Amino acid sequence: MMRRLRVGLIAVFAALTLIVVLQNMETAETDILFFTLSMPRSVLLALTALGGFVVGLLVALRQRG
Repeated sequence: MMRRLRVGLIAVFAALTLIVVLQNMETAETDILFFTLSMPRSVLLALTALGGFVVGLLVALRQRG
């Protein structure tokens, strides 16, 4: 039961993230330390979401072990 709920919530979150990313296609400039990067906002959002996923995964793995 809890596993189905968890999978469902992950699917809803993934779908919402995809919708937000696809709706933001214009170019954005981002300053990172001494560099200025110009990329589509959708790429920036996808990279940020991926980074958050990786951090969450690492924290979860650390708590298990």
